Amino acid sequence: MSHETAASLAAPDRRTAAVTRLTSLNSALAEDLDRGRWVPGPLERTLTARLLVACAGDGQFTPVRVREILIDGTVALFHAGDGRLARLLAQLLEVIADPASDADPVLADSARLLERVARSVSA
Repeated sequence: MSHETAASLAAPDRRTAAVTRLTSLNSALAEDLDRGRWVPGPLERTLTARLLVACAGDGQFTPVRVREILIDGTVALFHAGDGRLARLLAQLLEVIADPASDADPVLADSARLLERVARSVSA
């Protein structure tokens, strides 16, 4: 079996695993928001709002849009909120860079979660 054949056979498994990890992370972060264990700070809210604005025209997360937000956040984003938003964006990037056929529901969950982060306000 050639390398190209083996690589192409492994791609669907890799995509499905990425979707599964993003599904789990969406759930955990939504629970953290619900229980007050994660209160997104100004950096997280601002970057999330910028990503949602960038996606507003077509409603699509793209690798370029997510990478720009990760780059804009630089090192601070990985420390803010214990890196939760950075992990979410990195996992989201993995899913959208090589989308699986079953990715749409988890991407919709991610969009809802990011909308919550963008509008959250510290008490």
